[in-house]
Amino acid sequence: MAILFSANAFLTTSLVLVVLAFFTKRKIKEIYIDVLAIACSYDFLSSSFKAGENTFHFSLFGNPVVGLRGQEARKTFFNERSFSPSEGYKMFSKAVPMPELAKTLLSAEEEHGAHFRKQLDILVNKNRFAEIIATMLGDIQRAMATWNDEGTMDPFDKINDITFLVTARMITSSDFVSHPVDFSRFQENFFTQLNNTPTMIFLPWFYRAAQREKEIAITSLFTKLTAYLETRKISDASAAEPIDVLLAHGLNTQEIIQFIIGFLFGSVYNTTKAISWILIYISLHPHWISSIRSEVESVLSEVPIDASEPLHSKLSQVPIEAWEDSMPILDLVISETLRLTMNQTVLRRNVGEDVQIPGGTGSVPSGAFAVYSHADAHLQPEIYPEPWSFKPECFKQGKSRVLNDFLGWGAGRHRCVGVRIAKLIIKAIVCLFVMTFDYDIRRTKRRFGSTMSIPVPDHNKVNEARPKGEVIALRYKRIGQTI
Repeated sequence: MAILFSANAFLTTSLVLVVLAFFTKRKIKEIYIDVLAIACSYDFLSSSFKAGENTFHFSLFGNPVVGLRGQEARKTFFNERSFSPSEGYKMFSKAVPMPELAKTLLSAEEEHGAHFRKQLDILVNKNRFAEIIATMLGDIQRAMATWNDEGTMDPFDKINDITFLVTARMITSSDFVSHPVDFSRFQENFFTQLNNTPTMIFLPWFYRAAQREKEIAITSLFTKLTAYLETRKISDASAAEPIDVLLAHGLNTQEIIQFIIGFLFGSVYNTTKAISWILIYISLHPHWISSIRSEVESVLSEVPIDASEPLHSKLSQVPIEAWEDSMPILDLVISETLRLTMNQTVLRRNVGEDVQIPGGTGSVPSGAFAVYSHADAHLQPEIYPEPWSFKPECFKQGKSRVLNDFLGWGAGRHRCVGVRIAKLIIKAIVCLFVMTFDYDIRRTKRRFGSTMSIPVPDHNKVNEARPKGEVIALRYKRIGQTI
């Protein structure tokens, strides 16, 4: 989970909290909960570095913080073993690591990562890809079939529903997602327990009702999944479902629940964000829609299929190698969309010895927080000319392969372990959508909206990352099968 707040939010929230302190007679230190997150904004950090320096040191209520910038600092940030992501974000739950626990913390973090990869490999491997693709495309087609033949929609809502359905189905079973009311309640509880805003983090005592709703949602999620798994263990249902595969590998109820929640969290938000913004950006540059359609037609022409079959059935017969290697145009579009939208600030905590940052004179002391904004790489004109323009062709020059210049899928020791399945979900939904609908976008600017000509995400709401200062809707019309 990454958090980015604007410099304006920093000043505004500071004033609000001082006023609250005065009227409630509470100490500012007590009220200013986790204020570090606000100070991690790219605007705040980028304006604070001195010329020629790649570190910026400051302190917030006794917490030493080091902002980093530049390629050498970026390399250290993502590769240094003692820079712990989990400890970096534990400040939001008031947990602070003790120095003597450093080795234990690092071992536990790496063990958890390795354990998750093993669980993921059980379900997502070359022996199951054909089944995964066919099931996923069927789910996407059935969801899109429920839409009107033409209309207007919020892509962040509609795509989110599809992404959640596809992802949940991939790690549970058909019967788990087949009851609309129950599954809708499960989805609602999932997003409720993740519902965080800056003020909810800073002022939890002011949001007691919301916190209570989150507690209820978490309890409901675990109760639902526990009951489902216990029933599944004694069921005579087919043993070929994903959930049965996990059970057959000896995973217990707790391990499976943790995996399901972790997989949903890691997949749904980022894939929904990527797909929604892809559809927005290519609509503003329609020649990319034409190029993607031509690419899909070319891929299908290489597969011996019955022309009378529906589109999703045709696509399900495309081998995984073609999905991964024969859609270079869509790969360019995905990378460029991630470059423009994945510009959150990420946090680490140094749980080891002091770390010297190459390329400068600064260091990250033991116990200090390190903060880095992806925008330092993604929006640098020296790396990406015209950084606020949508130009997927820039990746033809191999920008994604330059060390740490592209962070869309993580970097160093913290690369996305689910990148293959995430790309597959993105490609499947985008391909089906552009081949099924003609569409354009409608932009409604808010009164004090963004002054950018290109739509940009609101990183103050990092999980959703809806357009900043405006509302964007897709106006679509079904064109049926085009192949």
